[in-house]
This record gives sequence, structure tokens and C-alpha cells, in this order.
Amino acid sequence: MAALRRRALQLAEAVIGPKVPKPTKAQERQAYDIALARDEGRCQKCHRGTPLTRDHRLNRSQGGLTTPANLQILCGSGTTGCHGEVTHDLEMALREGWRVPAWADPLRWPAARYFATPAGTVRKGWALYDNAGGVTEITDDEARELMEGAIP
Repeated sequence: MAALRRRALQLAEAVIGPKVPKPTKAQERQAYDIALARDEGRCQKCHRGTPLTRDHRLNRSQGGLTTPANLQILCGSGTTGCHGEVTHDLEMALREGWRVPAWADPLRWPAARYFATPAGTVRKGWALYDNAGGVTEITDDEARELMEGAIP
């Protein structure tokens, strides 16, 4: 019976993938701090400064972890402001880069965000986040190809 159980677990891991350990509370606090610094204390949807919340791009209920690549700073709460908008209009949020589909990896799913310009203004663009707080700007075409599955 133990051998059968081991084999079932091996098959499940082959189909589903290995179980990823959940971050500790200290790692989650660090991820929140990294995301807040990366997003410069501004909502990434409207670029306002307050009130701000930390939003999981891939919801925790769908397996999303509290990592910098899976977090973004938005104004409002889960029911108000930009956070409320992306929570309640999933189709818009996926299309515009505010949500990650349940099957996708937040490290490889484009995020919409603001970028500073040399003139001191800001402009919207697309980025990939890493778990160290880094932001890699990508083109509209690259974002579309990633979201459509054209780039592995």
C-alpha cells in the first residue's frame, strides 16, 4: 500500500509539478517591503500615492505566493480604488496586465506599470518583475507575445 501511495504522489508531481514551499512570515514581510520600494510608494494603475494596498497579481486562492514578482502596489482596497477594479473585473485585469492567470508564472507574466522619463514625467509600459525587486521593461509586442504564449 505504501508503494502504491508513493507512486500516486510521483504521478501527481509529474502532472502538477513539485510543491513549492510557502514563504515564511519574515519572507512575506520582506516581499511586501521590496514591492513597495520597487513601485516607489505609488499605485501602478493610476499613479496616486494613497491609500495603498499590496495586491497579489496571482491570487493566493489560486496558488499565488507572497513574492515580489507576484505583488504590485495599488490604491484602495479589494473593494475600492484600483485594487477594487482589478479584483472585480478579472477580464480587464488580465487583458491590461494587472492579474496573472492561474496557469501562469508571475515571473514570466507581463505587468503594466509606470516608468519615469528623463523629463521627470511618467509613462505607462510593460515589465517583468523578479524576486529581488528588479524591473525589466519589455515592449508592447513582447508583452503581447508572452500573454499569448508565443514566447516560452
